[in-house]
Amino acid sequence: MKAFYEQDANLDFLKNKTIAVIGYGSQGHAHALNLKESGCDVIVGLYEGSKSWAKAEAQGFKVFTAAEAAKQADIIMILINDELQADMYKKDIEPNLEEGNMLMFAHGFNIHFGCIKPPKNVDVTMIAPKAPGHTVRSEYLAGKGTPCLIAVEQDATGKAWDRALAYGLAIGGARAGLLETTFRTETE
Repeated sequence: MKAFYEQDANLDFLKNKTIAVIGYGSQGHAHALNLKESGCDVIVGLYEGSKSWAKAEAQGFKVFTAAEAAKQADIIMILINDELQADMYKKDIEPNLEEGNMLMFAHGFNIHFGCIKPPKNVDVTMIAPKAPGHTVRSEYLAGKGTPCLIAVEQDATGKAWDRALAYGLAIGGARAGLLETTFRTETE
């Protein structure tokens, strides 16, 4: 197993990219806040009427429906419950994907089991923190990080690894180590 650290990642791969964090629960709020504080351009995607909408806005984010966030984003991190992802992807994300986008997950389930089948012209990656969101956030604030699993399922751009490593750095994971895996291994 290969591990990557801060020196292996470069935030420049996220420069001039809009990152949409879909979901603002345990992992969603931690990823969004850590990314923002690392200097990334972050928006939040939620469903109409979500009780997290006002919270995300109060914490300084522009909030959109998942479909609108996906339309605006270059990188889309899906952080809603596994059982809700496939329907939301089909309805809100798939119609708004553009060639060269990066679709990200924190768990490999929906990709591994074929519930979500991304087009061939987008990157598909995973950054999976090995702790609950409040720990991902508190470790980041303490100047430390939470170890994460990292995987690339599809590298359409030739930059999927670099962009995934940069994302792992931006949420604090590279401080503790990004451990290489596959979607299959992480899921099973």
